[in-house]
Amino acid sequence: MPDNSVIDLDSGLSRVGGSMSLYKRLLGKYVEGGYFAKLAENLGAGSLEAATGDAHTIKGVAANLSLVGVQAAALALEQALKNGEPHDALLGSLRDADDKAKAEIALL
Repeated sequence: MPDNSVIDLDSGLSRVGGSMSLYKRLLGKYVEGGYFAKLAENLGAGSLEAATGDAHTIKGVAANLSLVGVQAAALALEQALKNGEPHDALLGSLRDADDKAKAEIALL
C-alpha cells in the first residue's frame, strides 16, 4: 500500500473506475512524461511564464492521478512563479515529491 502523503490510491482508483491496470498505465505515462525536463528548460531560459504553465500542467496531471505530494509542491511552485517570488527551494521540493511518487509507483 503506497504512502497516502505521496499517492492517494483510493482516490486514484476511483478516478479510473477501480481499474488497477488502467491506473498503473496512466501512472506509467506520468513517469515517462518528461514534465520536469520541460520545466527545467523553461526556467533555465528565464521563461517564467512558460515555467508557470509547466508547473500548472504538473499540478493538474498530479491531481488527476491523486499524486498528492506532487500536486501540493507544484501548486506552491506555480504560485511563487506567478508572484515573482523566489522559487529555487520550491523547485527542489517538487523534484523531491516527484522522486517519492516515482518510487511509490514502482512498488505498485
